[in-house]
Amino acid sequence: MANRCFQLKRSRLACIFQLSIFTLLIVLLQQLLPVWLWLLCIVLGVMIYAYGLKVPQPICLEYLHAREWSLSHLKSQQVKRVSVSHLIDHQLYIVVYFQHFQEKPLLIWVDQLPFKQWKALKKLAKLS
Repeated sequence: MANRCFQLKRSRLACIFQLSIFTLLIVLLQQLLPVWLWLLCIVLGVMIYAYGLKVPQPICLEYLHAREWSLSHLKSQQVKRVSVSHLIDHQLYIVVYFQHFQEKPLLIWVDQLPFKQWKALKKLAKLS
């Protein structure tokens, strides 16, 4: 496992998942609410999704030693050294939890990495 640098790209699977949950909520709310309130919920949901959920997406996560990793963000090319408490593999995605709440937990979807790197990350998740 010589290459332990994981270059993350934007996940289409995460967008599809979020869109399907939003659609399910809208259909459920259509059954429960009057039309004007339902339309208001749609507009608010789209505004929150478009403006409120833009967080800096990490582009590079690199394994250094033991629980030490480096994390570089897209906007600021600053490299942070972080300690990972554990990695949890959920088959379609892996959740990376950091110690001491230095960063928010990181969700890495299967389509964000090439297949070889995804398998390498899964091995690291099993080891931690």
